Amino acid sequence: MAKRQLLGVSSELLDSMGHSEVRTHRSPKPEPLKEVVQTSDRYPHILSPLKLNDKFTMKNRIMCAPMVFCTAVVGNQYNNAAHAPAKYNKIEAPAKGGTAMVTVGELNVNMLDSKRLPLPDVDFNVRSGEAFNAISEYAWRIKRHGAIALQELCHCGTAKPPIPGTEVWGPSAGTTPEGAPILEIDESMMDSICNDFVNAALYCKAAGFDGVCIHGGHGFLFTQFLSPNFNKRTDEYGGSIENRSKFPVRILREIREAVGPDFIIELRVSGREGSEGGIEIEETTEFLKMCEGIITSVHISRGTYGAIFNSTDMATCVLAQHGYNIKMAEYVKKHTNLIVGVLGHITSPDMVEEIIAKGMVDYVVMGRQQIADPEYINKLMTGREKEIRQCIGCSKCLEFPDPEQKVPFDGVMPWLKAGNCSINPRANECMTDDEYPVPEGSRKVVIVGGGPAGLQAAITAAERGHQVDLYDDHEKLGGTLLFTEVDVDKTDIKNFKDALITEATRLGVKFHLGKKVTPEEVKAMGADDVILAVGAHEKRFPIEGLENAIPAMDVYQPDTKLGKKIVMVGGGLVGAEVGLHLAKTGHDVTLVEMGIRIAHEACGSYRRELILFLETNNVKMHVNTLCTKIEKDGVTVKHQDGSVEKLPADTVIFALGLESNSTEEFKAALGDTPVYVIGDCEKVATIGPAVKEGFKTAMNIL
Repeated sequence: MAKRQLLGVSSELLDSMGHSEVRTHRSPKPEPLKEVVQTSDRYPHILSPLKLNDKFTMKNRIMCAPMVFCTAVVGNQYNNAAHAPAKYNKIEAPAKGGTAMVTVGELNVNMLDSKRLPLPDVDFNVRSGEAFNAISEYAWRIKRHGAIALQELCHCGTAKPPIPGTEVWGPSAGTTPEGAPILEIDESMMDSICNDFVNAALYCKAAGFDGVCIHGGHGFLFTQFLSPNFNKRTDEYGGSIENRSKFPVRILREIREAVGPDFIIELRVSGREGSEGGIEIEETTEFLKMCEGIITSVHISRGTYGAIFNSTDMATCVLAQHGYNIKMAEYVKKHTNLIVGVLGHITSPDMVEEIIAKGMVDYVVMGRQQIADPEYINKLMTGREKEIRQCIGCSKCLEFPDPEQKVPFDGVMPWLKAGNCSINPRANECMTDDEYPVPEGSRKVVIVGGGPAGLQAAITAAERGHQVDLYDDHEKLGGTLLFTEVDVDKTDIKNFKDALITEATRLGVKFHLGKKVTPEEVKAMGADDVILAVGAHEKRFPIEGLENAIPAMDVYQPDTKLGKKIVMVGGGLVGAEVGLHLAKTGHDVTLVEMGIRIAHEACGSYRRELILFLETNNVKMHVNTLCTKIEKDGVTVKHQDGSVEKLPADTVIFALGLESNSTEEFKAALGDTPVYVIGDCEKVATIGPAVKEGFKTAMNIL
């Protein structure tokens, strides 16, 4: 293995370069943004400034976590694609929404042993040209909204899949799970890695960033040296926590010496590894004490790659506890002199206000929440906290391929999908609202259906200046989301439903509830445009005795009587989630699924966690099992091996999918009136497509 040449770029040279000469942004500078006038005093601690050093002060206590890969905008194949503007918009949106500090992630510090994904390479010696300008535009877009701009720097060590032409470096020799050899890092390699971090940090400074966020968690290089699970060395870099900390501390110290005292060095660490024998918060804190006087701040995460969705809680879903890292962050705050932040499924402004007011942390880092609602701070400042779309933990923003689903490749690389969102229709969009055609005038829009699709369409149409009347035959708005008022795991989705209703109400949408409107009545209203969002109904297959079972969604009705022992016929996503709710509320649940997997259609990351929760709540699961007969006291099934069994039950429930409600009568009655069909009545899907369709349909009413 050849030693890489040490570069040694001086900070004096960097300072002499300046920034304005090297930035050649393609985007025109917009008109100055209007200042958001604060009208709310409910969250004084969130909205208070936080001094980081003599040069930089966060204007509030919210930081946007590093998300989406920085190099997704580097190279012709990205800049010329439709996806590059979406990546810029996604990073710029939190800054525009009032967030104090925004981090762009993730940038490998070299093109060899640090490379974790097959993204375009960045030459940190070249500080001009297309790649440099593509990255520096991130800093420019963040800073023009008054936010602090950070760039995340990473060395993944052994946490990398095999990439041709690269080596795997780690604290101790061995092999990766894929069988690639791990080279034990020697002094020469340490010199190279330190130089790479320094050179990358100086590159970021030249690109206009105010600081860097060093990824020291999640099983990356820092974790590997700090963790007894990875670090088996017997020299001065192994054994005690003091020895295991030496190399990570050296990297940070050399970055600080190169960038100077005012450049921000934010450190991300895992408070605990989450695996047996791994590092815990006490030793992590000992390491962080050694970082005092070097780093500017630290934020606490947890977990490691390779075990993300089982015991480590590195990433979470709708089923997870909110704020699960807070106690660890509080421990660090009590035992160090560092500025301390925390992340981990923190969405509620009341929770954020409380933990800052109590001195448990100094600031909160939000990742997926900033995708779900980048206007978080602006809404707090203007008294619209009830309109905040709190992340529902669906993991659509982390939806990477699940090999077992065998979904055909659609031509879009997975990292370009990172940042999608079920509840924010603007997330990962190339176009901003200002780029859509402006309506010619206010139109009368009638919407039939008050579920997520109809409500989003109503909100967007009203924002665009149209007069909106929404009709629904239920006494309450929400459509299929009404079940969230009962389901023990769906508080986050209930919050989203309530936020939609609150926003639509503020915008002047007129609601007409509790009466089923006919096509003729809609025709008589004289609408300029009609949007149909009339939902779907439960499918009913020709199973003998199906009349002895009840539809899955009837579980949430107050007059539904349920026995102790439940058999759920249908183990798709709906059956699995309803089954979990029943198990958590005291029922003995068995799922019967004719396919190969429970919740097969669910997003890979969420599915893994859902299955874990089903197992821990003692839900019995049968796959490749066909229901042949339903009786009042049980279900007869045929297993894959041909054996027949009767599963006893007090109550049988079926979740066999949904079928779109017909819209043909409305279309026929409305004649030439423009009619748009959205949501489940157009195609049965999940919240995300419904919300997106509602948004785009309303945006195109001109």
